[in-house]
Amino acid sequence: MIRDDGGVNLPRPYGEGFEFDDGLEDLIASRLDRMEKGRRFWGRLANTWPWTLVRNLLPTIAIFTAVAVMAIPDIIDPSLAALVSGLLIVCFIGPSVIASNFSLWVGLDRLGARGRTRGERDSSIERILNTLTESRLHEYMRFSNLMTFSFLLWLADRFPTGDETRGLLLVASILAASISLAHSILVERRTPKHSDDLPFLVHHAPSQHKSTLQNPLTEILLAHLDPESATRFARWRESLEAKFKNITNSNHAIEHVLHLIHLHGQNMLSHHQLIQEFEKLVGPKAVESTILGNTHLDLPTLSRLMGHTRAWQSDLFRQMDRLQFGLMDHNESIAGHSWRLDASLPLRCGESRGDLFVMVNNLGSDSIPIELEVHVPDGQPSRQSFRLTPTPLTPPNHPLPMWSNDEEDVVTWLSNLVGAAHVLWLGVAWADDIEGRRPVRITIRHVDGQTISSDTLWTEVHPRSSGGESLRRRMGVARTVARRWQNQAIAHSDRSKFVAP
Repeated sequence: MIRDDGGVNLPRPYGEGFEFDDGLEDLIASRLDRMEKGRRFWGRLANTWPWTLVRNLLPTIAIFTAVAVMAIPDIIDPSLAALVSGLLIVCFIGPSVIASNFSLWVGLDRLGARGRTRGERDSSIERILNTLTESRLHEYMRFSNLMTFSFLLWLADRFPTGDETRGLLLVASILAASISLAHSILVERRTPKHSDDLPFLVHHAPSQHKSTLQNPLTEILLAHLDPESATRFARWRESLEAKFKNITNSNHAIEHVLHLIHLHGQNMLSHHQLIQEFEKLVGPKAVESTILGNTHLDLPTLSRLMGHTRAWQSDLFRQMDRLQFGLMDHNESIAGHSWRLDASLPLRCGESRGDLFVMVNNLGSDSIPIELEVHVPDGQPSRQSFRLTPTPLTPPNHPLPMWSNDEEDVVTWLSNLVGAAHVLWLGVAWADDIEGRRPVRITIRHVDGQTISSDTLWTEVHPRSSGGESLRRRMGVARTVARRWQNQAIAHSDRSKFVAP
């Protein structure tokens, strides 16, 4: 007789009694934590100076060892040399191989199919994961090349001295060590430290962005952060906004903090002046916990992010520099004009495209709509038009000091004018057959068609098949600048903080 299960108390999928905690989230979090600890442990070990030194010298030592075996075979035992070199390879190359594996595993779990959430940019994630996979492949190749050298050295000892096969194997071992030397130099230059606190930032390249930057520094910085760094930045913003309850516009306060960090990174503000500005925002007692030692992003890490962003989009930051010097000198771009137009474009546009930044300020007292037109001859598209209404803001009619405790200064007015400006970040492109020096014309005019101001920029266009600044080179420059900015901030704070790779 078939048992009747009608009275069995089974959980209903969408009813009462279905909700239960199976501990899956805790298991996943524990696994991620273990892999992160493994990445940091092996990464720190591989990055210590003895391991780095031996790792760089090992291919050269291998070449001289093989030459010595050929020159003085009676003194040096090839089998012993092969054994010693194999142990050195495992001890000093092995940690970097293991660290590269942990870095990829952490990336797959955080950014891969299991770590990806709706809204995150797939192209950026795929680029990061591909770079981590390539880095692991290079570590395997370096390890394999050196182990091949050891094997050939051991195999050569199986033949008597003077045998032709022995000589060929020794020559092959020198070749393997030489390949390893060239490859090791390439790997050391391209591979950042595996113990990095922000492991994916150095592999990230911006792909998507808004055209209009309402909060320019915040939005340009977010566009250049990998998903994990962007999450930490969002939590940092939330922690600061909780301290800005008495400030009407918290977005402007965040912008002002980023402006201060940028000026400090440019050595335009001393550390003492920076602290005083922070105290005005959050109070003297909250500076350390809120900004300097924030649990999400401390000052050195924020400086690193800002340096990273400036290296990627130096043209926008040069516009801010020009505005800063205009306020300091009260030059013609500030004095006696109701409108200020500033635009920048890279001197070289690789792959037939580039980033155009346009900043329009209304220095008058009335809010007036205007039209902006961007004309790119032979471009795709050739014309773009925008309707703008920048917030009117009239700066002082005299030169301003960079920083002052008693009077108006550039630090305050720079943040105010950038916040009041209408900032556009536009992508310009040309057809593949267009090459050489090309103009880009920017014009602002009243709604009735009367021209207010215009400017023509020139750039060297390189098609996809040649020239231009490579993505890898730009990523390398961004890593160098970010490291310098972070180290500069660390010099004024706790020296035990982590140093960027």
